[in-house]
Amino acid sequence: MKFWLLTMIFGCVLTAGHAQTTRTFSVSFFNNAVALPGGSFSSPFHPGVDIGWVYTVKDGNRWDQLLTTRLGYYNQRIVHHGLQLYSEYNWRYLIADGLSIDGGIGMGYLHTFEQHDLFTLKSDGTYERTGQAGKPHFMASAMIGIVLAPSEWAVKPFIQYRFRVMTPFVKSYVPLLPATSLHLGATFPLTF
Repeated sequence: MKFWLLTMIFGCVLTAGHAQTTRTFSVSFFNNAVALPGGSFSSPFHPGVDIGWVYTVKDGNRWDQLLTTRLGYYNQRIVHHGLQLYSEYNWRYLIADGLSIDGGIGMGYLHTFEQHDLFTLKSDGTYERTGQAGKPHFMASAMIGIVLAPSEWAVKPFIQYRFRVMTPFVKSYVPLLPATSLHLGATFPLTF
């Protein structure tokens, strides 16, 4: 557990540690679904939002490599709320001016807060209501996407499909919980 936490922190520090006068940020709104890739991501609606900082690792003629650090929140109705902190390494390929495809892999931290009461069985056979401080999870992600913007546009809209696995979920019978999300958003520069 310490290894993945240290790796995620390293990714966040690496992106934050590079001094730039112009920084690129991203914002997206998404729908979260508990599903395997290709499963439903459009209904029912479980809204989420994330913000991120995008650091360019390598800027090529056709291929770019990017490191992103993201903070996100979603509401999985009836089940839980999720607070995410994760980093992704992305590769972007320019197909034509105004059209790029990208993909990435990442990992990070997810903290879920249950939307129902939790109880613990006591030794005398009665149940006691327990606190709702939430549960920590490791999260791994994979992403594919399309960027739809000519190179001269400062704001670059994108569509991304992200698959995530979180663990542990329910230790005794659901060790891995898959989730997908469809993100609509944009990247934009800010000068400091």
